[in-house]
Amino acid sequence: MQLSWNYNYGQFSNVFNVSKYDSKMELLIDPAILERDGYAAFAAGIWFYMTPQDPKPSIHDVVTGFFEPNDLDLAAGMTASFASTINIINGGLECGQGEGTSDKVAKRGEYYTEWLNFFDMPAE
Repeated sequence: MQLSWNYNYGQFSNVFNVSKYDSKMELLIDPAILERDGYAAFAAGIWFYMTPQDPKPSIHDVVTGFFEPNDLDLAAGMTASFASTINIINGGLECGQGEGTSDKVAKRGEYYTEWLNFFDMPAE
């Protein structure tokens, strides 16, 4: 999983480099650290997976069933579903664009369905 946008780089950098005064700036100044350092790249992926992206829940909470949408979540279209994981990862780029406007969204759904079929799992 990749990080995108300065906001995420700064937030992860602040967590990853806690002992530095300007820890938030390290990845903003040199985002290629995540290309050069496999440990940092893996940690960034785990951080994004586990950390809520306010006002959205974490991907972990959605896929494990810990996320229970409240009325505000439901009104915003946030449910405990595969679609919500897409929204958490790429909501601004892929969600709310109208049906059929993004081939990426359709392909992601197809791949998800293929994996479910491969493991003989139900689509819920």
